[in-house]
Amino acid sequence: MPEHVVHGIDPVFDRNSRVLVLGSIPSPKSREEGFFYGHPRNRFWQVLAAAFDEPVPATVEDKRDLLLRRHIALWDVVASCDIEGASDASIRNAEPNDLDRIFSTADIEAVFATGAKAGKLYARLCEKRFGKPCTTLPSTSPANAKESVESLTKAYAAALLEHLNPFEPPVLDVKRVAELERRIEDAGTPLSTLMRRAGRALAHKARAVAEAAGCGADARFAILCGNGNNGGDGWVAARVLTEEGFGVAVICATTPADITAHPARAAALEAQRVLEGRPNARIVARPDAVTFKATLAQTHVAIDALLGTGFEHDTVRAPFDGWIEAVCDARSRGLRVVAADVPSGMNAQTGKAARPCIKADATVTMIASKPGLATPYAFAFCGETSIASIAYIEPLLADAGRGAEQTGCASACVESGAAPSPAKAAKRDANAEFLRAEAEDDDGYDPYSDRKPEPEPLFQSDPWS
Repeated sequence: MPEHVVHGIDPVFDRNSRVLVLGSIPSPKSREEGFFYGHPRNRFWQVLAAAFDEPVPATVEDKRDLLLRRHIALWDVVASCDIEGASDASIRNAEPNDLDRIFSTADIEAVFATGAKAGKLYARLCEKRFGKPCTTLPSTSPANAKESVESLTKAYAAALLEHLNPFEPPVLDVKRVAELERRIEDAGTPLSTLMRRAGRALAHKARAVAEAAGCGADARFAILCGNGNNGGDGWVAARVLTEEGFGVAVICATTPADITAHPARAAALEAQRVLEGRPNARIVARPDAVTFKATLAQTHVAIDALLGTGFEHDTVRAPFDGWIEAVCDARSRGLRVVAADVPSGMNAQTGKAARPCIKADATVTMIASKPGLATPYAFAFCGETSIASIAYIEPLLADAGRGAEQTGCASACVESGAAPSPAKAAKRDANAEFLRAEAEDDDGYDPYSDRKPEPEPLFQSDPWS
């Protein structure tokens, strides 16, 4: 028997939204969850995440964040109707949602429907009023069994990416990133959520690196966790990879119970509970050199989550110095390395590399890039650098920019560092060709010597491989 259903879920959008994605009306499972596409077998969120090459959002808050970051408005065509269960074909007496809420706020370039019924309802109830035609995409419902995740991802990516210009955050000083994290927390996203998202981003990248190396489902990961919040990101990545069934070894100098940093301690304790109950995972605490190297020898991909952006020293203390040397040695023999935020041993602000310093195949830096990662020779330590967008920061940066303009110091709160004096700027521009990390290179060049630097091309491949 049909029942009369009222929508009841608010749309997700803001002034930056550029495409509008519409379903028909929430299924019983979505109404129960209080958010869109809530059935566990519906592939909408998996497809959307794959289209943007990021982890599948785990919570309603993560899903909202993904939509807003990607400038996607999401709602349904129907505000109320008579319907049998989740059968779109049974919809009768449909009344439309007030889409003017979205169209009057955002500059919507294109409208898409997730399935034939939603497309037909939009054409009949909404298109004439708003003057925007609707493109129908294949349904992500499990009932549409003829479509695979791969084919759905291809269709959605081709449709959406044409209209979406990704937001590229500016390079931010390390201190500015810390300030931004506090503003994100003040806006309602706790640091524990940022850590969870960062760890999931690390796991996503590590899995991709393993797949590119041909390891597949048999990949084994070693996660090197420091004592601070960088280590907390690593603990989250270890939990995610363990839950996905991969072989995981966490190498740590401090047990979770002894960690004092917040929210790393809670993340580590949660990961420990998961790992200790799984045959595919183990925790290697305070290993000696032989045990450390033996663990790496059984590993395809290592995640470096030791030191993070707070490192500012010229040398690395024990035991991490020996660990870094062992990782670099193992990498020369085929180990892949993914660094969390910045390779351990590198100063994220200046780009200066201590001895020793991790040489990574890929670096996943959180929220925004840092000045040290933008130096010409950072590639030698960072490998391929990508930004994990773990929070919707675009409005926060825009507000900071407007505030700076009002006080006469435009961009001071947004871009990295204060504006240089004219003399310093001229000197910087004259020598821009030769800017590089401050540590002496392996070729013996010392930037503090009297020898005139010779122009060198930026590395296109790892010079240590």
